Amino acid sequence: MQKAVICLLVATLFLMPITAVKDGTITSGENKVKIDSPPAPNAVCNGGDEPEITDAEGDTLFDYIDVLWASFYEDPNESDYLYIELKIANLKDRIGCVYAIHWYYNGTHYVAGLRNGILIPLKIFKQWFCAHYEGGRPVNNAWNDSLCDGYFDLEDSIIRWKIHKSCIGDPKPGDVLTNSYVFTAQRISAMGFIPFGRLFASFSDATPDGKDYIVQY
Repeated sequence: MQKAVICLLVATLFLMPITAVKDGTITSGENKVKIDSPPAPNAVCNGGDEPEITDAEGDTLFDYIDVLWASFYEDPNESDYLYIELKIANLKDRIGCVYAIHWYYNGTHYVAGLRNGILIPLKIFKQWFCAHYEGGRPVNNAWNDSLCDGYFDLEDSIIRWKIHKSCIGDPKPGDVLTNSYVFTAQRISAMGFIPFGRLFASFSDATPDGKDYIVQY
């Protein structure tokens, strides 16, 4: 009973919408956040309509971190960029969330993501990032706003990344991105996803490995 009460209290905190964003352009009344511009509308997927990553709906406590699918794609008019699109069941602007897409290229583990502030200590911001892993730890690859772009779309429940290929190993046409998956979570603290334990296991969502993506341009 005590654990259930604690869980309810913590969950209530997460239902608070963000009302201001440092270094961003969102208030509680806006639907979209972007660093520069949305991805090009004529970007195309990898020769088909099926996303590389899919996941069941309703397998986490919060629908705003519930992953439905994710897809890699490219635009022939901007061949230096890789686009990633993440579909969430019911995307909301909630403090303390993290959304991350992982994959492997040329033996290196890469990740692109968005951190939507933290609750403890309270900091409200949108931090877009890409990184690679060394020795099991992520090493940030500088997110340069002149090269990379992020788009947070509440209307369509979509998060999009536009990442210059030089930031993610510079893949060439015919190269393959493998072992892709998505991890999302409702964070509590800057120290990590705490408190730990079975009670809070549903505060995150993780997908199975997705299909390979073949770089086109």
